[in-house]
Amino acid sequence: MVLNRLDSAARSGSLFPEPPVLVFRPELERCPRCGAWLKVVKTVERHPCTLDIGPFTAHETVMGCGCARQTRTFRSDELTRLVAPGRTFGHDVMVHAGEAVLRRNLTAEDTVQELARMNVPVSQSEVRELVARFAVSLGIAHAEAAPRLRAHLGRAGGYVLHLDSTCQASSAHLMTGVDELSGFVLLNMMIPSESKADVGAFLRSVRERFGVPAAVSCDMSSGILGAVAETFSAAVPVFICHFHFLRDLGKDLLATPYAVVRDGVRRHGPKAELRRLQRELRDALHLHREELEAVVRATETENPSPSRAHLLPHDVLVGALVTSLLDAEHQAGGYGFPFDRPHLTFFRHAVSTLKAACHLLASLRPTPENRKLFMRLIAALEPLCSDPEINRAAEELAIRATQFDRLRTALRIAEPDARQGLNDDGAEVPVNKLRDQVDTVCQAIRADSALNHLEEFRSMLDQIDRHRDRLFADPILLQTPDGPRTVQPQRTNNIMERFFRDLGRQVRKRTGQQPGEAYLNRLNPDSPLVANLDNPRYLDLLLDGAADLAERLARVDQDLVNSTLDKLRVPNSGVSRPLRIRLRRDEAPVRLALLFLRAVA
Repeated sequence: MVLNRLDSAARSGSLFPEPPVLVFRPELERCPRCGAWLKVVKTVERHPCTLDIGPFTAHETVMGCGCARQTRTFRSDELTRLVAPGRTFGHDVMVHAGEAVLRRNLTAEDTVQELARMNVPVSQSEVRELVARFAVSLGIAHAEAAPRLRAHLGRAGGYVLHLDSTCQASSAHLMTGVDELSGFVLLNMMIPSESKADVGAFLRSVRERFGVPAAVSCDMSSGILGAVAETFSAAVPVFICHFHFLRDLGKDLLATPYAVVRDGVRRHGPKAELRRLQRELRDALHLHREELEAVVRATETENPSPSRAHLLPHDVLVGALVTSLLDAEHQAGGYGFPFDRPHLTFFRHAVSTLKAACHLLASLRPTPENRKLFMRLIAALEPLCSDPEINRAAEELAIRATQFDRLRTALRIAEPDARQGLNDDGAEVPVNKLRDQVDTVCQAIRADSALNHLEEFRSMLDQIDRHRDRLFADPILLQTPDGPRTVQPQRTNNIMERFFRDLGRQVRKRTGQQPGEAYLNRLNPDSPLVANLDNPRYLDLLLDGAADLAERLARVDQDLVNSTLDKLRVPNSGVSRPLRIRLRRDEAPVRLALLFLRAVA
């Protein structure tokens, strides 16, 4: 309580009940060019606001010298270090608002309330403006720190560049490069597409700022691979993400038969009836949950005893079969297709459930009411399970999936029994051992004539051969001041995947919505640089001797900040939203054409 009272008493609102008046003069008294005494040009009154002082009145004396053709003016550097020219809020307020929104994921409304408690009256629109200026200022400071960052990366022997981009629908792509060794976000850029030309422009900026990387890690995007080959020399090794490589192989191998199974499950639509049965039997399942659990536990033992099974009511038995089937497809590993195949799992489980239901109905003597339950379950599943096209596709899919799962196991990533989901970085296994294991799988496929005659398997083998050098590249040797250092780059691009997932999670925290096309199109590309501020080493390099971030960003050229903001605010279409609303009307094209024709007639 005492500390809280002391803190409250020390706030600017308590120290200055009325806005104080502070006088500022240029630090120079003589003209640096001619040595003459400076003369007063004018006195300017401003009403800025900072965290330390709160609102105050600044009387600034502007001095000048007429030694040149045009009078040169000199202003107070002290005031400029507090508040940028022409701005109301101090650099410290800008940094606080920027970090509140972009690092702590507060909403603009929460930030307004937080700043109000610190005696800084600000509106939500002003907070958004402060956040935009903070992101741009941080981007400029990051660019100015490039020589120091490059020297730091050089002392580590170089950097391993991880590349990827994200987009939504037809939005622009946010392209990002991250160094695996330091964890620094090196560069962000909005590019129109992931084409070779657009990615090449991004990579040239990376090379200009930080030099040539020691290695590059990326997915199998042809645009990225082509740009990397064109921008960097062949001596720079390229590591392909094993997860993305496997995913692309699996899609090519499994997509056709899986589509037949998936569409068949949707077409026959048994799930609606199964859910109705589950709802009707929910109370019975809950009432006999202990008996059901005992029976299920018994089925999992080596020599199950049927002693208690006959005590289970028949309607509970039907409910258990339905629940088993509806939950079957949720036992995936969280990797997505082709690693997870929920529709195939559902179909195969449906076949087993149908057989079990038919045997039970034939063997038991259920009451007429329970008999109807069994018949409803059978009727829901029989059209799906007896469909010859789906059965053929499921059989073919099972054969292909077996070989694909062998390849997953050989590469020791996204393995069939693993549950790490998208955070799976793969087992730490020497690359040469992985290569040998994959070769063993490939040789077995080549030796199997039934598999080798299929175009999908031949294409898979060709892909592995074509990308062998990038899949199984040797560790890189880095030369550091402390001697040589061997590094095996991560064999996934999960650094980038997590980075983009974190960005999306932060947007959802602030807005409660998934970042969509409109959000990405207006995103300030320097905003993701705030991730670097959690790294003490990066922060030290960025500050370059400044006491804090506010002092460092005060040094940034404000004209450059303003011009950058002006460029970012130009709409993607080149016209404002009100004008776009007028142009989208049905009659707008015809009226525009008629008016133009009348003008030129």
